[in-house]
Amino acid sequence: MADSERVAILRHAYRCWVECSGADRNVWLDFAADDVVLHSLQTEKGEHPLAIADVYRGREELGAYFDALERDWEILAFDPQTLIEQGDEVAAFLIVKVRAKATGKIARTWLGHWWTFEGNRFLKLVEVFDGTKALMAMTPD
Repeated sequence: MADSERVAILRHAYRCWVECSGADRNVWLDFAADDVVLHSLQTEKGEHPLAIADVYRGREELGAYFDALERDWEILAFDPQTLIEQGDEVAAFLIVKVRAKATGKIARTWLGHWWTFEGNRFLKLVEVFDGTKALMAMTPD
């Protein structure tokens, strides 16, 4: 079965994200709504020690998410395993591999993305990953 337009957009974006090693945030911003919301780890920063764990509202704050990501991590792999679309939502399950820039350690983990779309623009993204593996990679020996 052929991918829907939204799933095709996501597959393309994930592929471009790896090809640019996470250096081009426009891969995501190009199809983000103006009032986009991103929940990383579904938590507020004060409740989790990872700098990236937060709620970002609007395109400017989404840029701050990418600033934190680029500052702390090098994207090595972003491999979508399954994408499931239902109505205006797409669930993506990926295997990711990132290197913590501060330590050089690599974290390999599952990542869940739950996208909510309006047309072909995403309104909301909820991102869940193994925070323990991320913290271990960021912790010096």
